[in-house]
Amino acid sequence: MISNEMFGGDIIRVFVNGYLKNNTDGENTIFKEKGIRTKDKLSFVFDDVKYSIKINDNDILLIRDGNDFINSFSFSEKSGKSNYYLKEHGFSIDMDVNVDVLVIDDNKIFIKYVIAQTGCEYELKIEMEGVLWV
Repeated sequence: MISNEMFGGDIIRVFVNGYLKNNTDGENTIFKEKGIRTKDKLSFVFDDVKYSIKINDNDILLIRDGNDFINSFSFSEKSGKSNYYLKEHGFSIDMDVNVDVLVIDDNKIFIKYVIAQTGCEYELKIEMEGVLWV
């Protein structure tokens, strides 16, 4: 277990391993990145998209911020919400999310969810490992 108290600081550099899988279409995106972890937040950049994840005991707030869009998700034990915002056009769409599985551990997040409007099923797994020394 990685603990902020172990190292006497609020910010810990970690390895972030995981994937975002579209179970409906069979698409799978795997990431292995360096990230920054605080007591309740994880941040990393993958494929020019900044991921910010706010972690609470029973819910997750995920924000994906790219050049052209901002995609936010709010996950709780059974339900959630998503918003997709296109920066260039100033257009956004809200979507309902049905959460099938939500696991929040010290070093792991696993979410299996369905976008209600499209029926697309996704899995998101994020594991935080080790400590990077500067």
